[in-house]
Amino acid sequence: MSSSDLKQVFMQFCKFGDPSNKGTMTGAKFFKFTKDCKIVDSKVTRTSIDLLFSKIKAKGARTIAFSEFKKAIPALAKMKYGSDEETPKLMALITANGSAKSSGTKAKKNKFHDDKSLYTGVYARGGPDAMANQKITLSKMMDRSGANVRGVNDKYDHNK
Repeated sequence: MSSSDLKQVFMQFCKFGDPSNKGTMTGAKFFKFTKDCKIVDSKVTRTSIDLLFSKIKAKGARTIAFSEFKKAIPALAKMKYGSDEETPKLMALITANGSAKSSGTKAKKNKFHDDKSLYTGVYARGGPDAMANQKITLSKMMDRSGANVRGVNDKYDHNK
């Protein structure tokens, strides 16, 4: 994998969720990079990734640039394979899996929401729209004449 290919992968993860990003990677995006490229395993954990990110970034900084990212690759190879001579093996892993993956949460089936035959009360009868088609005016609001059980004045009930 060439430096330009690595830069392209770096920029893809930098811009994930922030298309205006000019090339700085946060710790969360660095972890996403390692997770999506299948670098994270039983030896390479979230904690070890966070510690590596803290080690490679400048003191007081919250992000890393591409030059710092390149320094992390041999360190990641050492964490994953036990030796920094295995960097080409890690680069092959990054090449094979080097794209940001977006996966949303899938809602589980809920019988009380999905099955309309189980609705109760007002919603079983179509929802709370008994007065939705009536225009409310000051004269109707101030009319004190008789009303039905629902509080709707019989004179203004359009459902009859």
